[in-house]
Amino acid sequence: MNPPIGSIVIPAHDEEAVIGRTLSHLTQVVREGLVEVVVVCNGCTDRTAETAREFVGVHVRERSQPSKTAALREGDEVASPGPRIYLDADVELTGRAAVDTLRALADGALAARPPHRFETRGAHWTVRRWYAVRERLPSISRQLWGAGCYGLSSAGRARFGAFPEVVADDLFINSLFTTDEIQIIETDPVVVHTPLRLGSLLLIKRRTYRTQEAAWVEAGRGPVSPGQRSQLRDLVRLVGREPGRLGDAAVYVAVIVMARIRARVGSAPRWERDTSSRGVA
Repeated sequence: MNPPIGSIVIPAHDEEAVIGRTLSHLTQVVREGLVEVVVVCNGCTDRTAETAREFVGVHVRERSQPSKTAALREGDEVASPGPRIYLDADVELTGRAAVDTLRALADGALAARPPHRFETRGAHWTVRRWYAVRERLPSISRQLWGAGCYGLSSAGRARFGAFPEVVADDLFINSLFTTDEIQIIETDPVVVHTPLRLGSLLLIKRRTYRTQEAAWVEAGRGPVSPGQRSQLRDLVRLVGREPGRLGDAAVYVAVIVMARIRARVGSAPRWERDTSSRGVA
């Protein structure tokens, strides 16, 4: 049998409710030997590992301490040489999209991912409106971060050593590549399940903005990043093209402002996690 095209590394912390859904999309390509899948359970107190082991061909590792970056490092140690996709345990990636992305990486792309689609069924109207805008901003849709899925070729992976201790690994990876070096593959979109409640959305955006601002200020590059300026330009253009989106744009800006204020005021745990989309109260 030929070696797999590449590997998928999935760090998982208490993802019993969703890991089966994620792995079910990859069953066929794993059985065919096209893709290797490594699930690294870190600090799990539920049946994440047991559920993952029910899928034939999936490699499961367990760590006692919860740490996504440590899980990514262990996944790198276990995975076979070649291109890799790093996938959040609650994101749906089809076998076709996995194969298409890994082949693109094997054929010369440095960094790539499929397009993404936000699943907002059952979400509060403000969450639906927020993601309706986000899905239409080109400055975000062309980046690696924000989709819960990114892939690196061997050359792309060689741009850094072991995964550093960062809160947002996708932001770190994105910073290593120019926009021209990132490819969005024409294939099935990954499905990102959004928070269901406004409070949950604010929670995860607070984490994101706290991480972004700390990294940007530490680099001495001023209070506003180029990415933030690009988003603002995209938003102005969107409203100019579609005046009916003004209300959605207002919701988008209001959520960002509230999350940024919360990121700067008071203390917060190192990792805020949305549980609403996982069916956890």
